[in-house]
Amino acid sequence: MSFSAYSAPFRIALEILRDAGQPMRPNDVREALARRDVDGRTRSWTELGFHFGEAAALGWTVTRNGWSITDVGVQKLDEIPDAHNLFGELTRQFRLRRLHSDPDVPPGPFRQFQQNLGYARELVHGGRNLERLGVGAFDVSDLYRAAWTQAVAALDHWVTREIVDRGVALALRPGTPRPPKFSNLSMPVELFERVHHHEAPLAETFRAHLDQVFAFMTFQNPDKIKEGFGYVSTVNLWPTVAKVLTDQDPRSPVNADGVRGLLREIAWRRNNIAHTADHDPERPGKRKHITASDAEETIDSLESVAIAILLALGDPLPAVDYDTAPADVGSLGTVPAQPTQGPKVRGTSKWDESSFLNALEDYCPPDVAGTLLDVYRHAESHPSFRGYYFGEGAYPSVTAWFSLGFDEAAVWSVYTGQTRSVLSVNFEWMRNRGASPDRLMKLAESLESLPKWSTMRADLAAANFARRPSLLPDALSRPDTSALVIAALNDLLVVDGDR
Repeated sequence: MSFSAYSAPFRIALEILRDAGQPMRPNDVREALARRDVDGRTRSWTELGFHFGEAAALGWTVTRNGWSITDVGVQKLDEIPDAHNLFGELTRQFRLRRLHSDPDVPPGPFRQFQQNLGYARELVHGGRNLERLGVGAFDVSDLYRAAWTQAVAALDHWVTREIVDRGVALALRPGTPRPPKFSNLSMPVELFERVHHHEAPLAETFRAHLDQVFAFMTFQNPDKIKEGFGYVSTVNLWPTVAKVLTDQDPRSPVNADGVRGLLREIAWRRNNIAHTADHDPERPGKRKHITASDAEETIDSLESVAIAILLALGDPLPAVDYDTAPADVGSLGTVPAQPTQGPKVRGTSKWDESSFLNALEDYCPPDVAGTLLDVYRHAESHPSFRGYYFGEGAYPSVTAWFSLGFDEAAVWSVYTGQTRSVLSVNFEWMRNRGASPDRLMKLAESLESLPKWSTMRADLAAANFARRPSLLPDALSRPDTSALVIAALNDLLVVDGDR
């Protein structure tokens, strides 16, 4: 089928949802599309469903509790009036979401997940047709049980592929922040030798290794799914997924327990079908009742949860340079002689706590050193503290990681230098890890009484928080600065439930 056969129905469907102003059942969208699509191109309804899932993964549409269009989707309709170009933009953006463009690994994990759900939906459709015909030669409801099992298998397979893809992406980006579980993955010496000594391609070799690691794991239970994604992400998965689902349809709020409970119920029924032929424990000798609507609702629920997981995980973050102070700080001094290498705390670093403390004593006036020491010591006393990273730059530096509730982030960094030492507040890195604009704006407001911070709120908002402003020595030398900064950090790091 031609590209235009997909692009025209896709745009028309978005227009239908925009004009409706409320969620619509997919079948209602299909009927409305058929009335407007005079060329009869709605025969590719299954393919259109795939593209709606892709649009939902990009935040253009929502497929939870019916289909609806988001403000982003409406904006795309307004910005790109041509159906061909609109569909091309969808395709381009979704391809960018793929972690690898290897032509030997088609289709992408999410696309294959949708295809597998499509097979399950075809089983439901076939069962409905047979019910209308009154077929009595076999129990038509077994098709719905098969569809249920197929949908759970689709989720299991997608989670495995998504973990492997993200794991390979992390391996190919050495400077990218990595979850502790990923860093602790074991690797055979033989694999290391193939890459290091025999120049085997890292992506191909590491992918094969991860395929073996996860080959015998199942990802149907929510605890196992969270455990699996913990290798490639520090996102607090189920609270974040619940927030995504609630934001998509505020009329039907859901919490983390609700998401986990839904997945457990679906997995339990799948196991009951697979291992007992769907025996009903409350009616000995009978099977549990199942309808086409039951199977269809399960398929839709698993698709919605998978889309929410994608949005919760986000795209892999670019490599981060923890060793260099923000450019607007200026020079920290001439490059000194290299010290003796010390023990390492987080990652590979040539500096350690002793060298950092010595640098404060050697380079900073007592009042500046006192403020930086107070902030430094406050970190590990806070329950949200996750660890220090001591840098590899010309001068000792330290970055403190904290839990923000949904994820972990490098909240602040101290860069020492012969000319000056600074405390950088990493708004950009917190934003990239899911901190909300309101939360970041409140932090900026708490610090605006400091020298050179009076306009910082406006500057950060204008830059969409893509900045790492620093407290310079004139601010650090004030006697009240440490108390002010620590109070602001305490407020930022409050974790109230699923915040």
